[in-house]
Amino acid sequence: MSFNTIKTEERDGIYIITLNRPKAKNAMNSEMWQELCWAFDHLDETDSLRCCIMTNVGDCFCAGSDLKEIAAGTYHAPEGYEKSGFCGMTKRYISKPIIAACQGRVLGGGVEVVMACDLAVCSTESTFSLPEPRRGLTAAGGGLLMRIMQMVPQKAAMELMLTCEPFSAQKALDCFLVNRVVEPDQVLNEAISLAELICKGAPLAIECTKRTAYETMGENVVYPSRGWEILEEIEQITQNSEDKIEGATAFAEKREPVWKGR
Repeated sequence: MSFNTIKTEERDGIYIITLNRPKAKNAMNSEMWQELCWAFDHLDETDSLRCCIMTNVGDCFCAGSDLKEIAAGTYHAPEGYEKSGFCGMTKRYISKPIIAACQGRVLGGGVEVVMACDLAVCSTESTFSLPEPRRGLTAAGGGLLMRIMQMVPQKAAMELMLTCEPFSAQKALDCFLVNRVVEPDQVLNEAISLAELICKGAPLAIECTKRTAYETMGENVVYPSRGWEILEEIEQITQNSEDKIEGATAFAEKREPVWKGR
């Protein structure tokens, strides 16, 4: 499938989505929103794709929504994807891991995309900022106000949100906003290395691990609780899978497992 605002590539089970509106600082317009929804459909529906990387062309990962299109009154959610959230993924649960690979600045909704991803890599030149209050807005469209306090230490999160001043790449790393900081020419390679490590795991086990982590977040760890019910329910999927047998057999035979995803 060809796109106008994004580029996609499939590489050994890794789906690479590249935001490709550099002149607009990769701000999301209605067309990009639609194309990202289609790309995520393809990711969900293609069993051979194990992991996704979101990256960018240019010196800005994403500057949030396209303010020019908003001002023109033409900005709208794609038909059928009204509840997908910003970039077609902040409200949509995607079962496969997603890694943000950020080149340059990350602004507003771009930070919300990073928060919605499972892992993140940025360059030493990256900065992260939430300028919404200086535009009379809140950074709520992509669910950041729900996610940030779970991911970033409270005082650091409040500083980022209230002062609107950017965090450096190092500060983003120190505050657990990203997993890795590397030189600009190594951002995608580092994200691919993380994706390759993920792909070593059994597909079903990776998806179940991700779902368990998110669905039990905030639940009571004291047994019995709803959190334990969710964990045990999802665990049965992997316990009864063919991949469980293959994993044990491959270990005993000292070979790499051949996963079937079931």
